[in-house]
Amino acid sequence: MNPDVILTALFLTSASGYLLLGARLWQLGDVGHRRVSVSFCLLSVLIVAGTAQFLALNETMLLAGRIAHFIAAAALPFVALVIFRHYIGRALSPAPLALLAIIPLLSIVVALSNPWHGWLWQGGLNATLQGWGPWFLYVHAPYSYLLLSTSLLSLVLHSKAVIPGSRSTVLLLASVVFIVFAALISHDFGVGVAASVTLPAALAILLPAFAWLVFQAQVVEFVPLAYETVFQNMHDPVVVVDERQRVIGLNRGAERLLKVSETDALRVSLRSLFGTEMPEVYDALQTGLPQKMLTSTGRFLHLQTSPLHDRRKGGRTGQVLMFRDVSDVEKAQQDVRSSEKLLRTLIDHSVNGVVRLRWSTESGCRRLHCVFANGAAGRFLQVNPVTMLNRPASEIIQLACSGMSADDARTTVDKFLSDTAQGEVVDFETCVKCRTDGKWLRVIAEPVGDNVAVTFVDVTDRKAKELQMESIAWSDPLTGVLNRRGFERDAAQRLSLSDDLASGALLFVDLNDFKKINDRCGHEVGDLLLTIAADRLRKTLRSCDIIGRPGGDEFVALVPDVTAELADTLAASLSQTLEQPYRIGDARLHCSASIGMALYPQHANTLTGLMRAADQAMYRAKERSRGVTELHRSNLLEKAG
Repeated sequence: MNPDVILTALFLTSASGYLLLGARLWQLGDVGHRRVSVSFCLLSVLIVAGTAQFLALNETMLLAGRIAHFIAAAALPFVALVIFRHYIGRALSPAPLALLAIIPLLSIVVALSNPWHGWLWQGGLNATLQGWGPWFLYVHAPYSYLLLSTSLLSLVLHSKAVIPGSRSTVLLLASVVFIVFAALISHDFGVGVAASVTLPAALAILLPAFAWLVFQAQVVEFVPLAYETVFQNMHDPVVVVDERQRVIGLNRGAERLLKVSETDALRVSLRSLFGTEMPEVYDALQTGLPQKMLTSTGRFLHLQTSPLHDRRKGGRTGQVLMFRDVSDVEKAQQDVRSSEKLLRTLIDHSVNGVVRLRWSTESGCRRLHCVFANGAAGRFLQVNPVTMLNRPASEIIQLACSGMSADDARTTVDKFLSDTAQGEVVDFETCVKCRTDGKWLRVIAEPVGDNVAVTFVDVTDRKAKELQMESIAWSDPLTGVLNRRGFERDAAQRLSLSDDLASGALLFVDLNDFKKINDRCGHEVGDLLLTIAADRLRKTLRSCDIIGRPGGDEFVALVPDVTAELADTLAASLSQTLEQPYRIGDARLHCSASIGMALYPQHANTLTGLMRAADQAMYRAKERSRGVTELHRSNLLEKAG
């Protein structure tokens, strides 16, 4: 295959590669990427121009290639200088850039008009190179080579100032730029077998290196910082002193701290700079230990020293003093300490008991124990708070359940431990046994990290009010016995708890002459009579019997766990008690009672059935005694049929 064809294909492919690199960087949008994009486009133009001169199918093609070459060659050094100055962190301002761009722009104009004056190359409209013109020899070439040399030198010098990890990348970039520089000189002065091939061939070979620098090393995105840049931009003050404690360097933060410029501070002794107001500086240098110091402006500084060793032979030694402003941290710590003290005071004087439990692992088992208890917790649980420390949580909760039955207390403790182990919030009420009476506590436990915060709230008064309200809701306010709702609730519950072999009776009592007495003597006397009757029922019946007043002059009593004979005996005794005279004031009133009795399970096994049967029996007894002046006790009692 013809070598010219191979070279042409290689050059055009490389030119396309540079264009693609430039297009990719241009799409990223920011100014830095677009500067590099322009440089790759110029390299692509140099390759195409060299290829055109290499092929030289006619004079026009040769002339176009040479003009394109000088246009790109005039712009490339200026663009390279702009890029590398930005790369090393020393970007030029617009005014110097405008001055530096004058000669490249003039070179482009001269290149476009060269066929008429021959200032760049001599040959007129003939593209054949017959010699260099004065503009090339005395302006274009020296200026372009100077810009490229400056760019290359800045990269090499910058490599010594950057962090070690970035030096290889910077040196590789400098090497690539040097090769481009050498190839450009070779092209201009005809060094090599075919001078027109040297530049495009070199650029084609360098394409993979440029691609690696852009995509792998990411030189455009990550500009290596110089140590000086890092040093000067540190917010914390840094002062460097030699072995004789003379200042040999300081950053801007130290200038602000000491209110002195770097120029005035250099070679000045540390004592004359800091004086005697900051003894912590000398303590840190002498001991090597961190120090905390307070400045005259009220700022807290953390001071730390580090030895300075120069690896070069005969290098200097000294100390690096690093100051860190910790005023905000110190203030935050003071606020935390104040808050903790305030919180501790509030907890110690709180009316609520506060206990902190903590999880720990002993012998592979998790254990929840007490690590703090305030005075109120000790008063509620009737122990010294100090003795609660390190006790298991089960014992603490057991103390809180001392007023409950053993089974209920055990269930409460087990549920507390289970719920806290699962990280759940616990909220329950318990009763503590006291010397005089029980105390009700609401216990709230909430996990906080490895701790469990437990609060004991005294709800005894609220509990008493609840019991009072419950008593009002379920009791008869006049007689103190249960009202209809209360009786039905307790009696139904008692029957539901009875086994299949249980027996008992329900008594339905009606005061026969109550309405007459109430109308004749007044409601106050009637109320007193009902109260006395209810008291006689309580005294005659057993404490386990359930007594209620459905309304008016009627009473009802559930007598559980009795045989029919014992039920008859209780009913007869009750009838005898109720027919005794009622002494109210000066009056001596007689008010007998009709009693209906229903047995269970003979007559009914539900409360509704028992009340219906006993009510019917009571009305039969009442009818039998109606109009009878001499009543026998047998007439006042009636058993359900």
